[in-house]
Formats: sequence, C-alpha cells, structure tokens
Amino acid sequence: MALTSYIGATVAVAAGLPATTDAAGFAALTYAPIGKITEWGEVGDTSEDTTETTLAGRTLHVNGALDGGSIDFTFLIDGDDAGQTVLKDLSGTNTDVSVKITDPDGDVTYLFGKVANVRDRARTASTMKGMSGQLRVNSPTVRA
Repeated sequence: MALTSYIGATVAVAAGLPATTDAAGFAALTYAPIGKITEWGEVGDTSEDTTETTLAGRTLHVNGALDGGSIDFTFLIDGDDAGQTVLKDLSGTNTDVSVKITDPDGDVTYLFGKVANVRDRARTASTMKGMSGQLRVNSPTVRA
C-alpha cells in the first residue's frame, strides 16, 4: 500500500441526522462542502479506562465507554460558503450536524455531533482571516 497525504481531502456538513447510523443513512443526506478548510482534527473513538484494584495489589483495566471526543477545525473565510455557514449558524445551538469526510484515496468517513465555539482565529502577521471551532461527536465513526 502506498503512503498518501490528506492534500485534496474534503469535509462537508449537513444539518440534521441520518435516518440510520450506517453508511447508507449518512449517504442519503445532502451535504454542503466546507470551503478553504485548513484543519479537521483527529477522528475516531477513544475508550474510557475502567479500572479496579484487587486486594492482591494489582490494578486491572478494561475498555469502557466509547467517546468520539471533540474535533477541532479551522477554515479560512471564503465569502458565501454554504458549509461554513452551517458551522457558523449552528454553533452553540445543540442542532445536530452530520459530517462527511472524503480522503484523496476515496475513503469516506461519516459522523455527527454538535458544533461549538466557532470564533475568529487569532489575528497575527502570518495568519489569514478565518474561524475555528469544535465538533462534539455523538455518534460512532462510520467508514464507507
């Protein structure tokens, strides 16, 4: 298998939830691409470390509840961009947003959650005008 970069990946959003939390349910939604996205953070569940210590003095570990976490994202302001508008308008509203990530090799990843904390990026001499925020994941990661 050849190594590949994420250059050319796209991220798109749809307000609302899929009818089913599988590839077919997510694929049935209509997505708006997010233009000029510069970063979409790590995707995938982590598991809680559930522990119990025995009287023999050994702590035992099992994988506990799954958590998709909070995914950081950044985009450059791109005029009238439908995907950026979804993120800005739904930030802090508790409205569900479905996400479709398409990698350059054709792999597709879906998930959904709540958009939070969309705000202006820091203004420095070496940054372009943009916004950043988080997606608080409430679904499993579905890979198609």
